[in-house]
Amino acid sequence: MPWSMKTTDDGILEVVYSGAFGADELRVITDRILTAMLEQKAGRVLLDCYDAHFDVPVLNVYKLPDLYNSRGLTRSEVRAAVVKPKDGYRAELFDFYEDVCRNRGYFVKLFELREPALEWLQAT
Repeated sequence: MPWSMKTTDDGILEVVYSGAFGADELRVITDRILTAMLEQKAGRVLLDCYDAHFDVPVLNVYKLPDLYNSRGLTRSEVRAAVVKPKDGYRAELFDFYEDVCRNRGYFVKLFELREPALEWLQAT
């Protein structure tokens, strides 16, 4: 369950996941990402899940925007590009995440590959 987080030269917070992640690990990582976003005032985030598997209940995904709200993220300034797992593992979870975030005012877009996701973020 390795993961990394860095800020690119153009201010995009880039998170790369590799391996298997459960709900507890994802909650801790999400908290660290939100802290970094707020400290760095980073509104653009790349979540690269290309080599990852998430075994997280749908209810946890549904609650993520509530966590974003409670931490003070500004909906109008957040743009998140999510690169889906290459093998399609739990694809419905990613589709649900995109829908629930958009329905609550956070602009999230799914991608198959990293480069188009990064290009989209750079253009916004």
